[in-house]
Amino acid sequence: MIDSMQGVARYAASMALAFVCAAAPAVAQAGRAQAREGNRLYEQGQFDEAHQRYLEGLAAAPGSGVLLFNYGNALYRSEDYQRAMEAYQRAIDTNDPALVSEAWYNLGNALYRQQQLEPALEAYKQALRLSPSDVDAKHNLERVLQEMQQQQQQQNQDQQNQDQQDQQNENQQNQDQQNQQNQQDQQDQNQQSQPRDQQDGNQPPPQGRGSPEPRPGQMTPEQAERLLQSVQENPDSVNRPRAPATGVRPRRPW
Repeated sequence: MIDSMQGVARYAASMALAFVCAAAPAVAQAGRAQAREGNRLYEQGQFDEAHQRYLEGLAAAPGSGVLLFNYGNALYRSEDYQRAMEAYQRAIDTNDPALVSEAWYNLGNALYRQQQLEPALEAYKQALRLSPSDVDAKHNLERVLQEMQQQQQQQNQDQQNQDQQDQQNENQQNQDQQNQQNQQDQQDQNQQSQPRDQQDGNQPPPQGRGSPEPRPGQMTPEQAERLLQSVQENPDSVNRPRAPATGVRPRRPW
């Protein structure tokens, strides 16, 4: 976290004053006065007013690396990190050997505040190339590397969790489709196993091929069968004599 980073305040007060005084011969008289006033305001914590004085000094001495550096520090303390980065980059471009290493270091801090970790890492590397004994730059570089590794691990974990969730969703979708298909198959099977009269409603079944209905006065085959059985069971009823016909006289012998 930024609390464990070595902050820009390492250079914002003492270094700013030293650089302005050391660079006085190279700064125009007007720019020098604004730089001193800006330093005074900076020490009092009036960062907005300080960066305005540095800006006025840059109008008189636009190529002053010291004024650009101090201007960037005031913007940084005002949490205007984007403009601070621009000021530090301009200070680096002056190639002033008295402050370029510190400008790279402070640029790294501003980039870190913007969560631009890879550019911040490169800025600290540049500061160490120019000042290999800079322990603060080394510390911040290690912290950025550690945070980048943690972010990569978190991204990998998030991706793994997302992949697992996607797989679970796909499995659930396939299972739901399979359940629906099984239900449909079961319904089809139940419908096929129902009796025909249930499948076709309450319609009467078609009349099968059998004996035709007897005409009036005619016995059915069943009635004839029963009569035959009764005759076979009582033979006397078959051989009994006929009763004489009524109303007919017996024939006379010739």
